[in-house]
Amino acid sequence: MSDAPKVRRAWIERPRGHSKTTDMAVQLTWVLKHARSRVQGLAAAADREQGALILRAANDLIASNPELCDDLKGLRDSLVNVKTGSRLDVLSSDVASSYGQLPDFVICDELCHWERPDLWYSLLSSAAKKPDCVLAVLTNAGVGQGWQWQAREAARASPGWHFSSLAGSQAPWIDAAALDEQRRLLPPAVFARLWENRWQHSDGEFVTLAEAEACRDDGLCEISRGRPDRFYFAAIDYAEKHDRTVGVVLHVEGDHLVVDRMDVAVPTPDRPVPVQWVEDWIAETARAFANVRFVVDEYQLLGTIQRLGARHDLKRFAFAAGAGNHALALTLRNLIVERKIRWPAGCGQLPECEARDDLETELASLVLRQAASGRVRIDHRREVGSHDDRAFALGAACLEGVLAGFQGEWIDVTEGLLQ
Repeated sequence: MSDAPKVRRAWIERPRGHSKTTDMAVQLTWVLKHARSRVQGLAAAADREQGALILRAANDLIASNPELCDDLKGLRDSLVNVKTGSRLDVLSSDVASSYGQLPDFVICDELCHWERPDLWYSLLSSAAKKPDCVLAVLTNAGVGQGWQWQAREAARASPGWHFSSLAGSQAPWIDAAALDEQRRLLPPAVFARLWENRWQHSDGEFVTLAEAEACRDDGLCEISRGRPDRFYFAAIDYAEKHDRTVGVVLHVEGDHLVVDRMDVAVPTPDRPVPVQWVEDWIAETARAFANVRFVVDEYQLLGTIQRLGARHDLKRFAFAAGAGNHALALTLRNLIVERKIRWPAGCGQLPECEARDDLETELASLVLRQAASGRVRIDHRREVGSHDDRAFALGAACLEGVLAGFQGEWIDVTEGLLQ
């Protein structure tokens, strides 16, 4: 470590497709094996799962090269050189800080996906305690102008840091067809961040009005009764006072999803939407569409779920710490962009509203929020009159239809999205 260059800080941004975890495992095992004196290192990941991937890659490397790595041993949260005493401990940003540590080197993996800055502050101060400590950040481009962006810009402008940001997909094993598919299915802002390594300072649009209108089928009409040989999926998004309450029913038809009806209740200042509206809608829909499964937000309607769960096929929407919203957003967008969903003209039009305010105009008004974790969700703009209730209800029903077995090569939604 004494021959290390004077610049002991590095910020490396790489697009998706580069094997950062494998590269890191090679570098870490090399340091532990060949350091001229005993060293202590810290590798910090976004969460416990990412930290486990680092250890697994290192352990696989050790197992595959027993003669070269005979002194190295993998433990639960660390790697050690049993001969020299050199050690690497793996931390995650969702655990306690590293205050009190005196590391010789620190690796921060996927810093732009860390939800909180606490561990970063701790590691940065720990690295400063030793003049020879090496600190490296390996990450994708991020979103916003929060603490990660501020850290990036400070590193980029500092002569004491080596800063490198690769532009575009540079992994030769990712062919042009696969990249074009990603470009077509992912929202532009998400594609630019993940595959072109471009930092996104704001959230991108969900879909355009033209993309939403292309899913309109003038040959369809809203129906009030389902067919006995068909299975239906229904979803409810409830709001008592400030937002709309929306119920939607759809079914699978070939390689498409078809919206059968969308009902919207709008509250007024002196007349909120009662929970009874939802329970009546569920009861009437169950009578009219005999084979139907309902998807309900348990945070909004826990009492309704408890009362009606024994009578109807009710499923709670799996938010799963944001993974459910992520799967919903990407599933709904892919359905729209690929024109694999159809709805009748005027679908979701607000009752007693002369101006156009329907599902299509709502979808075109939405943005796709990206979190530091890398997950996305649909949201309305911070403007008076903006809502996302019709889109959320539609997305919840679509996601359930896909997860329940709706087949199609155009989309792949796995349970992993909900973990």
